Amino acid sequence: MSRYIRSISGYNDPVNVKWRVGASQTIAEGDLVQIDATSRYIVAAVPASTTLVGVAMEAITTTGTVTAADAIKVIPLTGVVIRMKYTGVTKTTLADTDLLTTLFDIDNGTTIDLDDTTGGMCSIVGYNNTNATADIVFAAANVVKI
Repeated sequence: MSRYIRSISGYNDPVNVKWRVGASQTIAEGDLVQIDATSRYIVAAVPASTTLVGVAMEAITTTGTVTAADAIKVIPLTGVVIRMKYTGVTKTTLADTDLLTTLFDIDNGTTIDLDDTTGGMCSIVGYNNTNATADIVFAAANVVKI
């Protein structure tokens, strides 16, 4: 589960934005979400996304038809540090040489893939190898402001 750590500006009150969810979605609290290119509703995030918007603060499962009631709160990714679990087969831990300039991709909406730097979007600003977590900032090219 992804979670808000702090604002880059130093303010620590996260801002929630309510946004409509697309059809046939299962999103858990803490999942990364992105904007669907067609509907402009939020959907579960995928690797190499260029339309990430935030971290879901509520869980939801939608059917094939959605209404205005199918909306959840999201913490936007702009200007925040998010803590996420990481995974890897070849690369299994982080080091100081991974900080800031190496961009890792997400494996799914809940973890960072340390083996994938193609289409990377996660800049590491802190890590804990014991807990397999990284504090990250998302690249501006991958984030859509809501």
